Amino acid sequence: MATIKNPEFIQDLNVFVNGIGHLGVSDEFELPKIQFNRETLDKGGFEIDLQTGTFSKLECKLVIQEYSSLVAQAMSDSENAYFVVKGSVFKAGVATPAVATIKGDFDLDLGSWKAKEAVKQTIEIKVKFFELEINGVQHIQIDTKNMIAKINGKDYLSTLRTNIQ
Repeated sequence: MATIKNPEFIQDLNVFVNGIGHLGVSDEFELPKIQFNRETLDKGGFEIDLQTGTFSKLECKLVIQEYSSLVAQAMSDSENAYFVVKGSVFKAGVATPAVATIKGDFDLDLGSWKAKEAVKQTIEIKVKFFELEINGVQHIQIDTKNMIAKINGKDYLSTLRTNIQ
């Protein structure tokens, strides 16, 4: 007999920048899409996709509900900029911490002003480093500079690093 599982909900999100301060409250955080690169082959009467052992570029997006001078400060040192998004994941009466750390170049969309609507500015990040921890356990670590792609503890690029270094 199948059991019904409760869905998880994000209770709230806070965004911090460069370890220097609270950037603001967010109602939306689009995490990077982790996607293997694939090549399509036409063999044996079928088209099949084969993984190449590498990954597509990563991008993510933060929507912040306030203007903060910390964004400009981070842009002025974009080479070292990083963001930490802290959330609370709620399931079946239990709240669990989730933390995403992102480093990379970023663009800032200041949005538009509309009377009686919350301020929203969007930060789009070209990800060079991404780490996702849930309840203190690392689930994903992507580090483009050091050629690391750990997913659930398995480093998909360790053999490649060994072969070419």
